[in-house]
Amino acid sequence: MNTRQIRRTAVRLAGVVVILATAVAAAGPAPAADRRVNARSDSPTWAAGTGVLTLDWGDLDKTPQAARGDVVVMQSWEYPRIPELRRRHPGITILMYKDASAVVKEAESATGRFPAGMGYDWVAAHHPSWFLRDRAGQQLEWSDWRGLYPMDVADPGYQQTWSQNVLAELRQHRWDGVMMDDVLTILSHPTVAGRVSTRIPDDAAQYAATGSFLAHVAPQIRRAGYLAVPNVSLEWDNWRTALRDWTPYVSGWENEHFTNWPGTSERFVGADWRWKFDAARWLAARRVPLLAVGYGPADDRVRQTYERATWLLSWNGRTGASVYVPDETDSSHWLPASTRSVGRPAGPAVENADGTWSRRFTRGIVVVNPTAASRPVTLRTSYRRGERSVRSVRLAPTTAAILDNR
Repeated sequence: MNTRQIRRTAVRLAGVVVILATAVAAAGPAPAADRRVNARSDSPTWAAGTGVLTLDWGDLDKTPQAARGDVVVMQSWEYPRIPELRRRHPGITILMYKDASAVVKEAESATGRFPAGMGYDWVAAHHPSWFLRDRAGQQLEWSDWRGLYPMDVADPGYQQTWSQNVLAELRQHRWDGVMMDDVLTILSHPTVAGRVSTRIPDDAAQYAATGSFLAHVAPQIRRAGYLAVPNVSLEWDNWRTALRDWTPYVSGWENEHFTNWPGTSERFVGADWRWKFDAARWLAARRVPLLAVGYGPADDRVRQTYERATWLLSWNGRTGASVYVPDETDSSHWLPASTRSVGRPAGPAVENADGTWSRRFTRGIVVVNPTAASRPVTLRTSYRRGERSVRSVRLAPTTAAILDNR
């Protein structure tokens, strides 16, 4: 949810008690058999490079193909779907959504579960010092996502309670791990009235606080046999440092807005495209899974193809997945352009002299133009584009083509 475009409604998180301290104790560890099933603490192998992120009620009802992908991220109250997902795809990775840096007031009404590590009211009653406040003592609330109240993620008590509560929920059902949202490298969320926290007042303090949280929490999740996959707010000037510093703690990463600016149809071009691509390649080379997430209209095949093709350029053929989340609440999350497959990589990604990129696969080729000019690309052999056989393609700025073998 890092600087995520305002899509759907703020209920995406708040539609969403935590298991209170007593409930955590009561839940206890899962039976040994369940722990063996969930022993996925090593980096998973995601061999199709596709997945879905389904956080609203009804998303999975509208996406019956979800089990065809490598990974599903869903809310904690969707646990009744786990047996069927595993029946349809025994190797699927199922991650529970939990916000790492904020709490909400409302629990999901039917189940009493929160999309965070704990609930607002419980913190207010037991640990009000965990809330971030300004010099006047006013509590912070994110203005780009109203109803979310940021916490002091560097506080050891908050870290321990978050870990205990999330592990208690993971152990109740056959989850593989947790997707930890809002793992921030900078102060990327504006606040109501522009309030500034006295504890985390600037980007450097946010980076240090997040590093402390990950160093304590992620290894606990992994030692218990579960995957810890944070959604990290990387920037062009800190991605190398953040991935180098924090990757040893985690099982993999999620990163949103992989190829387009949030809230607009403008796709990344030039240096903006390149650093995202380089970050993905850095992780792929180390077999660290990356969930590369994009957002946009369900009928925007240009955006979906650009994201999918960029992802395929960076993919190592074994780990990570691209994910596209449609804006529309009535749309399937399994869209043909965003889940297009051309097999496994058959060679490295190649940068052409004009700034375009191409890469061969066992069942086709991807060609990407991340430049600001229209480019013709000549292919070494013929490929099928729809019903036509082609030896070249002309790509408009910031577009891509995914072609099948003849």
